Amino acid sequence: MPGLLIRNADWVVTMDAERRIIRDGAVAVDGDRIAAVGKTADIERRVSGDAVIDAHGKLVLPGLIDTHVHNTQQLGRGLADECDLPKHLLERLYGYEKELTHEDAYCAALACQLELIRAGTTCFIDPGSYYPDETARAIGRSGLRGIIARTAFDVYDTPIGQLPAKMFRETTETALAKSEETVQKYNGAHDGRLRAWFALRILSGCSDTLCRGMKRLADRYGVGLVMHASESRDEAVGSRMRYGMGEVERMAALGALGPNMVLIHMGWASPREIVLARDFDLKISCTPSTGYRLGFGSMEFGRFPELLELGVTVALGSDAAMSSNFLDIVRQMYLVTGGSKAARLDATIMRPEQALEMATLNGAKAALWEREIGSLEPGKKADIAIFDTRKPEWRPVLNPIANLVYASRGGADTVIVDGKILMTDGVVKTIDERAVLDESQARGASIASKSGLGDLIKPKWPVS
Repeated sequence: MPGLLIRNADWVVTMDAERRIIRDGAVAVDGDRIAAVGKTADIERRVSGDAVIDAHGKLVLPGLIDTHVHNTQQLGRGLADECDLPKHLLERLYGYEKELTHEDAYCAALACQLELIRAGTTCFIDPGSYYPDETARAIGRSGLRGIIARTAFDVYDTPIGQLPAKMFRETTETALAKSEETVQKYNGAHDGRLRAWFALRILSGCSDTLCRGMKRLADRYGVGLVMHASESRDEAVGSRMRYGMGEVERMAALGALGPNMVLIHMGWASPREIVLARDFDLKISCTPSTGYRLGFGSMEFGRFPELLELGVTVALGSDAAMSSNFLDIVRQMYLVTGGSKAARLDATIMRPEQALEMATLNGAKAALWEREIGSLEPGKKADIAIFDTRKPEWRPVLNPIANLVYASRGGADTVIVDGKILMTDGVVKTIDERAVLDESQARGASIASKSGLGDLIKPKWPVS
């Protein structure tokens, strides 16, 4: 059988039902699918690949899945540091977005996806922007697997303040129609690597009619609905002040909850909202770095270990260059394990194996893609990340999962999506890395200047 053969791997972590870890392992790929997984000697007796990757000294994993990535915010890295949430959103983040052009958005998406590839991420969920066309175009070029959506707002006076006047202003009907158009245009594009969902960006900016309408459309098209929810104390209090209940409780009251929903952050979920997550099979995207960077207290006050024990699907997300400041699920695994242990003074909870499940199997479930990705099993899509363990921070490797989560610095060696090699030996093949990074620097500096945000974030120490 011709195809791609990965052989001689020190460790192949399958994430299959038995969670098998195979020493001296091999993975055979036929087209865009995994054909066989097992010992190198056994696989080589049955398979002769046209292309061969020698994985000696390396760890082979299912591609990592990042369930919260704002592609078009990539050029704003550093523009929203040291800000409380109202200022972060209304002044910095939306101040950046109102200056963004279509060309900026495409460059940002390419730079974002370049960072994801380097991190070993093969699939992501973007919670929506006004530039789904540019994000979709970037997916076509990068080779990644992803989910996009179009941002929807129809309320501009929120409990935490007014949205900038220069932002897009749309009626409820227009927001619903444009979101539906995005799903019709892109769901299933790029040989099935791209899916399109519906999105509610922040609930304080969404009317009851918009919330109900988005959920109805998601159900009609058989796709997902992604939304930020119970993100911070500010938003939890704002929702209680305006609606008399938390954000997830509000969606329940509207009859707008269901198993095709990803709720992002959820660090301030009430006891009732935790029960709703279990009862409605909601999917949660935990974003540890955002909680730490923005001072949300989401790891301290969130109930992610408890949600997992209740059987709720909790995955991991990196957020954005303006909120988390980095996009790396390996680093998120470290933060979710450490944050959970520290908040409960219990070193035995949130083991590295559980964190890896969040980054693979749970991510696939959240993306509604679990039948095709999330594990290395025959018949599933050939989405694979390979990490080189021949580095000082890795050795000795006695438990590769513990080393990956607790000791490594992230960064994959080789990334494969749909059976196609996107990066090998640390060299990205699908994107001109230097050209994209140079363009990102120029465009990012221009946006910082036009928005005036660059003046707010200069170093506190003298620059000569």
